[in-house]
Amino acid sequence: MREVDRLMIDEFGIALEQMMENAGRSLAVVTRQLLGGDARGRRVLVIAGSGGNGGGGMAAARHLAVAGAEVEVRLTGPPDRLDPVPKRQQTSLGAIGVPARFRPDEPLPDTSLVIDAALGYGQRGAPSGEVARLIRALPDAPLLALDVPTGLELETSTLHEPHVCAQTTLILALPKQALRAGDGSDVVGDLYLADISVPAAVYQRLGLEYESPFGRSPIVRIESA
Repeated sequence: MREVDRLMIDEFGIALEQMMENAGRSLAVVTRQLLGGDARGRRVLVIAGSGGNGGGGMAAARHLAVAGAEVEVRLTGPPDRLDPVPKRQQTSLGAIGVPARFRPDEPLPDTSLVIDAALGYGQRGAPSGEVARLIRALPDAPLLALDVPTGLELETSTLHEPHVCAQTTLILALPKQALRAGDGSDVVGDLYLADISVPAAVYQRLGLEYESPFGRSPIVRIESA
């Protein structure tokens, strides 16, 4: 996936902002489904990391706020440590009045649903610091993970402590094998796959056979828990 991201940006001219927006919109769509089809007036808590995964969560927060949800974003670190593209997502949220803050001393609010966008496919080792504190403090609510539940290390199929237990995981671009391996299958819940606009030519460059599963919808359910 790192090479997919590189090819998309460097050789195919598809910017990270475009991929992030696609991920966020799809995440908002699945959130609506989990809320019974209507986000209006529902409370959603987004846990957002400093990288691309957090940026996707913040893009979803914006879409949900526009749809009428009451959204709060908790950052896993100070805003000045956000990568440039996620930082622009945080700036956009502030402009429309959605709080996206780093508040390590404050308890988390009650909510209808939690979106886990803390750590992405590159996470290694056990969550630590504010990420670990937030995981342990999560309210008792359904949880939707973006791409991979925080605490599940994909490269080794290792489930670390602490970790989240997702009701649903929205995977981006392609399924990751570790989501079905070892203890991972116990924490991913229902699996959905989202199109982030990766063309077949990218996979062909990597020697992968690929046929798009998105002919009918940009979001496809691929497995039940």
